[in-house]
Amino acid sequence: MATITIGVPVYNGAATLERSLECLRTQTYRDIEVIVSDNASTDRSADIAQGFADRDPRFRVVRRESNVGPVPNFFSLLEMARSDLFMWRADDDWSNAEYVEELKGKFDEDARIRLAGPETVIVRRDGSIAGVNSFILPGQKLRARRVGHMLMRLSASSIYGLWHKPTLMEILSRTRANYPYIWAWDHMAMVPVILTESVTGNNAAKLYVGQPEAARYSAQEPARIMWEMRGAFRKSCFAELRRLDWPLWERLLLSPYILRYANVRVYRFWKTVRRQLRQITGKRH
Repeated sequence: MATITIGVPVYNGAATLERSLECLRTQTYRDIEVIVSDNASTDRSADIAQGFADRDPRFRVVRRESNVGPVPNFFSLLEMARSDLFMWRADDDWSNAEYVEELKGKFDEDARIRLAGPETVIVRRDGSIAGVNSFILPGQKLRARRVGHMLMRLSASSIYGLWHKPTLMEILSRTRANYPYIWAWDHMAMVPVILTESVTGNNAAKLYVGQPEAARYSAQEPARIMWEMRGAFRKSCFAELRRLDWPLWERLLLSPYILRYANVRVYRFWKTVRRQLRQITGKRH
């Protein structure tokens, strides 16, 4: 059994899938298995993935006869994984050859680590760099200040870092029940490891992410749902805080960070208000 499982969900990703899988095949850390779950693609995605499986026994392909939706396909890979260390890889992302090795090194250095995230490089369609999100280790003396810093600075792309799978599954069993939404689930899932300071990063691991062209799907959410999501996210964050054996003064010190985190990671307050006003006045924009 491989030490690390990498799960790749795909639907009609033929244009970018080969590059994504090739950079996994050529990783310097070799003790991996790569599971590609093809969600009934109508392009060549499944054939591309099968070509890797035919050439490399570390790859295997799951072909779905019908489309189960992006969320079940995404999370099913975690359930298929047989190793204690796991990461997802989007079919249009790629990384440097040392990516897995550098993140695995963080687990080898510290047994308390449950998530090791990369440096994220945002790439435009023309290949130029749109931005870089580096991991910055907080240096504050007070624990609440360190955790607050991490809440506000940790990149959402850290969800594609290396996870301790049993911890991730236990976290998702709670957070998905308390926050049953797609939008911002990644930020919610990372809250427990941030609060327990069991997350780290390694900027030598580079994850390259294509800059999205289309507007985010959430742009059409009605204000009622936006308010519900804001409330559920905030409530779930504080539920995770209550699980900690922290003195009251530390919880109070961290609370403003959590309120700010909940405001910026789901929908900002004023954006939600503007959506509400547009609905009331009947304006679309």
